[in-house]
Formats: sequence, C-alpha cells, structure tokens
Amino acid sequence: MALTIPRDHLDLAAIAVHRILTDKGLNHVFLGGYELVVMGSSRGTKDVDVAVKKPLFNGFEKVKQAFINDSEFMVIEGNRTDAIRAIHQPGMVGIDILLQKPPKGSVILPGDPNNLPFLTAMHLFMSKIKCLAERNKPSDEDDLVYIFEHTTLDWDKITSTVKASQRNEALARHGNHPRVVEILTALNLK
Repeated sequence: MALTIPRDHLDLAAIAVHRILTDKGLNHVFLGGYELVVMGSSRGTKDVDVAVKKPLFNGFEKVKQAFINDSEFMVIEGNRTDAIRAIHQPGMVGIDILLQKPPKGSVILPGDPNNLPFLTAMHLFMSKIKCLAERNKPSDEDDLVYIFEHTTLDWDKITSTVKASQRNEALARHGNHPRVVEILTALNLK
C-alpha cells in the first residue's frame, strides 16, 4: 500500500497553499484524494492536489515563484509547464499544483474546518470518470463509488458533459469492478 500522510499534515499544507494563492489573487480549488479525505472517505493520500487558474502573462513562472519565495515550500524542478510539484516542508507533504482553468464554482465542504475551496461533487465525479478512462488506478474506482454513494449529483449536467467515448474507455479499463460498471452503465450516454 502507498504511503499516506496524516490528515493534520494535509490540512496544514493545504492551508499554506491556500494562503499563497489567495495572497496572489489566484483562483484555485482543491481536488483529488485530499478532497475525498475531507469528504469523509477512509481512503488515504500522499499529497494535496490544487487546480490553479494560470495567469495570462508568464503564468507558470508567477505561480512557481510564489512557492519558491515561501520558506515553507521546496519546489521540485521539472520539464512540465502545466504543473508544479512542491513539498510543504513542515509535514513533508507533496503538493501538485495543476495549472488549468478550474470549473466555475467551488464549495466549502462540511468536513473542512478550514473553509478551503473544493471542486463540487459533480465536477469531482466527472473528473474521476476521466481518470478511469485514462489510467488503471484502483483508488479512482473507489473514489467514483464513494462520490456516487455519498453525494447528490446533477445527472442532467453529468450526462450532457461526459462523453460516451470517455465512459466507454473507463468501462473497458475497469470492467472487472462490478459497482463501477453499474454506475457507468447507468449513464445513458449517446
């Protein structure tokens, strides 16, 4: 089993990320495994994922520099220009900063005393379908089932947004998980 980080370490890292991004006026939402943990899932995670709207001019460098300039973070150099990897040093928590346009609207989760912005359950559910279509990660299966069973979803929006090809690829990759197959098959996509 992969290493998981204690919830209090994740929270402290997310608060620090939120502080930096808010100070710079950067629109952002937390997502992924950390969001599932805050929602109450028993799944663990080894990092905090955050989607950040990339500033128009020199966006990658502006976001990267904000983390370089903060003594709590160590930025890992890499070749990507659509994501930044950093470590929140006090708790040794990995941070994946995804430079992309976050969906409109965010929510404050009931299980989060820090009032951080998260993806809506509907957007998280749709992102998990995309993940299932692109990779074979068992936690994505569990996440999809958890979101389906523990949240209220806008099925009209989901069926008008998710592509049948994505659903079909997810079914091809994860056809051995009966509950995932049941949920994906229920999406009446054309």
